[in-house]
Amino acid sequence: MSVLEDKFSKKFEEATAQPKNRGAYYKEDASEKGMALVEAKYKDTKLYWLVDPEEDRVYSAKFFAYGGKVSLAIGETLCAMVKGLTIDEACSLLGSDVESQLRDEPDVPSVPEAKMAAFSAVEELLKIVREQYTEAKALAAASAVVKKEGKPKKSLAELSMAEQAWLSLSKEDQITQINMVLDDKIRPALMADGGNVQVLDVENGEKISIQYQGACGSCGSSLGATLSFMEQALRKEIYNELIVVPNM
Repeated sequence: MSVLEDKFSKKFEEATAQPKNRGAYYKEDASEKGMALVEAKYKDTKLYWLVDPEEDRVYSAKFFAYGGKVSLAIGETLCAMVKGLTIDEACSLLGSDVESQLRDEPDVPSVPEAKMAAFSAVEELLKIVREQYTEAKALAAASAVVKKEGKPKKSLAELSMAEQAWLSLSKEDQITQINMVLDDKIRPALMADGGNVQVLDVENGEKISIQYQGACGSCGSSLGATLSFMEQALRKEIYNELIVVPNM
């Protein structure tokens, strides 16, 4: 069985009709989240990756594609595939891996034969990502130092009563409050999709380590929209300096 000359897979059509990862990240986005920003451009496609410099793991990925539908599908699918992978794992992907991800059936190509060559762009893009990451990681480290030195912690007198109350709690009580917010704002949606989240630790009243459970462990949004919503909810309800870090 073969794909007709003008025939594309359903997954291909879905990826190009409703791309979820199209867009860009900027230095401000990376700095705010303490991430390294990696940009890679090859021909008509540009990638924007936010990478955790401590684990060398892709936190989120976006792209712009200025060519046709195949470039759009490649950018969309590649960005979805790399979330949660280490840089080494992500940069080991091949164009054939991306093309296979777009197939409806394992033995039926996702695009016409004449379009298959476009997937070679994947290796070229990832080669550039690997080359750029070292510099991006160093820049993120320098930015973190400047940010830390340039933003001194508030004195006790400058903290609001709510902030003082939060920071004075024991770690166990902080985790209890965090779980109360998660039970109210986050867990119902996660559990409806067969997942959950566990609070592992709280460091210095600011850094919350979590572990996704069930279906959430393999969901791409666990490192994107879900994580961002969780962090925003906890900042709003508890303490504005909170940072949520998933344990992968």
